[in-house]
Amino acid sequence: MKIKNLKLKNFRNYENLDIKFDKSLNIFIGDNAQGKSNILESIVVLALTKSYLNVKDKNLIRNGALFSNISAKVVFDNSVDDLFISFNEKEKKVKINNNLIKKYSDYISKVRFILFSPLDINLIRESPSSRRKVFNVEISQLSNRYVKLMQNYNAVLKKRNQFLKKVISVGKCDSFYLGIINEKFSILAVDITMERYNFVNSINNRLSDIYREITGDCGLTFKYNSSIDICDNQVSMRNLFLNRLKDNFEKDKLYGMTLIGPHRDDYSLFLGDSDLSIYGSQGQNRVAILSLKLSEIFMFKEKTGDYPILLLDDIFSELDITKRNRLVKYILSDVQTIITTTDLNMLDKSLIERAKIFKISNGNVVIDDGKEG
Repeated sequence: MKIKNLKLKNFRNYENLDIKFDKSLNIFIGDNAQGKSNILESIVVLALTKSYLNVKDKNLIRNGALFSNISAKVVFDNSVDDLFISFNEKEKKVKINNNLIKKYSDYISKVRFILFSPLDINLIRESPSSRRKVFNVEISQLSNRYVKLMQNYNAVLKKRNQFLKKVISVGKCDSFYLGIINEKFSILAVDITMERYNFVNSINNRLSDIYREITGDCGLTFKYNSSIDICDNQVSMRNLFLNRLKDNFEKDKLYGMTLIGPHRDDYSLFLGDSDLSIYGSQGQNRVAILSLKLSEIFMFKEKTGDYPILLLDDIFSELDITKRNRLVKYILSDVQTIITTTDLNMLDKSLIERAKIFKISNGNVVIDDGKEG
């Protein structure tokens, strides 16, 4: 998968921008707050229909403008799709080849990417909801089914919570209706759990080796902390989870919400027997997350038949020279990679020699031949 070109209209600090990317390696250099990260953010918005920074669409629109457009030509399997997203304060539209797409679940995964940004450094020590959000995005890029499962699960979860509040207010429970909700809830919960479990296992196929090659240390593992007991038989999993829902009903009723299920699950990274959220240094956590993201490159290739786009937002300044040099081997020529940096000296010369370099200053982009991009 490659992005041939990217056009921005009134996005962040860009009034009009048309960038033609190299199919392999692209480097954006500039001081902080000049618009480097906005380029990466626009790709994420194009892919997911929303920013990874948890901001409203209106905050993405350039000051003084009424709307914003993002469009790109994306190559996948020797075909080219024209993707387009437009939004203002009231509505948002997405199109593929000029055809309006009504369901976002039919659109997401048209651009697959892996992003490593400075925000990811704190992911290990952030809240479980933050981790769920990040990995929901990763899995959604691999599986439209997962997007639909999450939409249906959240809808049933909302109904179950509303039912619990009604039980509190009226003082009685419709057991038949509760049984129907619990049945639907358990089916969706087990399906989501298995999608996540398989995702984690696929990452672990390479994670420890990549971490060892970057740091020299062994034993990094990614774990999914599920509220559902995982076994080979999904019918058994559903039955066990149904029993847990029944046992937990009085507690759920007390709090007026469903306290168990994939919406409360978590992920963790362990180095040997040590939970990095408790015992990991900032440096260990940074490289652990980076290793996880690099593992996803190969997993995406295995699952989809093509590599994702790799977005690296100013990460080289966070690594010592040894780790920077070891990271270079994972920036593959087959993977379209977009790097931002404030200093080219942070990058290995072998990267600079084969890259298309863009210089950014106050929202103006100039490529290495001196022409504006």
